[in-house]
Amino acid sequence: MCLIRIGLSEVYIRASSKGRPSTIREVKASCIGQLVRISGIITRCSDVKPLFQFAAFTCEECGFEIHQKVTGCVFLPLFGCQSKQRGLKNPKGNLIPQLRASKFLKFQEAKIQEFAEHVPKGHIPLTMTIHLRGELTRKVAPGDVVELSDILLPIRYTGFRELPYGSFADTYLEAMSVTHFKKNYEEYELREDEEEQIARLAKDGDIYNKLSRSSAPEIYGHEDIKKALLLLVGAPQRKLKDGMKIRGDLHICLMGAPGVAKSQLLKHIINVATRGVYTTGKGSSGVGLTAAVRKDPVTNEMVLEGGALVLADMGICAIDEF
Repeated sequence: MCLIRIGLSEVYIRASSKGRPSTIREVKASCIGQLVRISGIITRCSDVKPLFQFAAFTCEECGFEIHQKVTGCVFLPLFGCQSKQRGLKNPKGNLIPQLRASKFLKFQEAKIQEFAEHVPKGHIPLTMTIHLRGELTRKVAPGDVVELSDILLPIRYTGFRELPYGSFADTYLEAMSVTHFKKNYEEYELREDEEEQIARLAKDGDIYNKLSRSSAPEIYGHEDIKKALLLLVGAPQRKLKDGMKIRGDLHICLMGAPGVAKSQLLKHIINVATRGVYTTGKGSSGVGLTAAVRKDPVTNEMVLEGGALVLADMGICAIDEF
């Protein structure tokens, strides 16, 4: 992210990549300092916190004001006044932080996890840390399938953590742009020709059979199973006169012999749905299906990290080989 000042205004220029998105496992140490493009599912987001961009200090003796530019999440505040107005007598005075004169930037940390289909057999899904700043905060939420253009940067261990790790460094992704793969139905903006096509299809009495035949057309047969899976997509919620709400979605259990395309049908319906999570017995061991308690590295508080069922809230969760 590049900052350009034009008068009193600030213009942020963000870079984006149009190449093939890489998987999280393809991000290596050789990518440090480079612009990479990855895709995955957001598993956790921290609260938006103010981050120092410029820290202001005032000398308690001479009143001299000093500004310090902050480039990272951790910085060492200045100690002692460096003003030449004080002369040689006691040249260093105590500095008092001035929060009103300081400048802050919105900051949010998120975790991105690789897709279940990219996880090798016998492994757990890999995750990476993302730093979102400024207008990119609150752009993602747990369960969102996104594509990110970001820069891989290192974080060197400091303090007591530096002793056991030595020259090792952790890495994070500095987000430059965020693109959502899927949107909610309310966020779609239909063109006029699309609205006409939907209205024409709604009048077709055979639309249910046509939709089932267009679902996973590479798989022959299984018409009843395809129709049942279609009921998971776009089912409306009914509200009765007494205020009771009847859910529009349902639970489906697929049973069959190996090799009858159960997994392919589940993956297809997940790709069609606006919000869906596909997991297996090998991919749900990291956090689990519900949630796990972990320590937030930003706030050092114990937080709940959602599993597959939490990430698929208001959507579809397909559990294979469960």
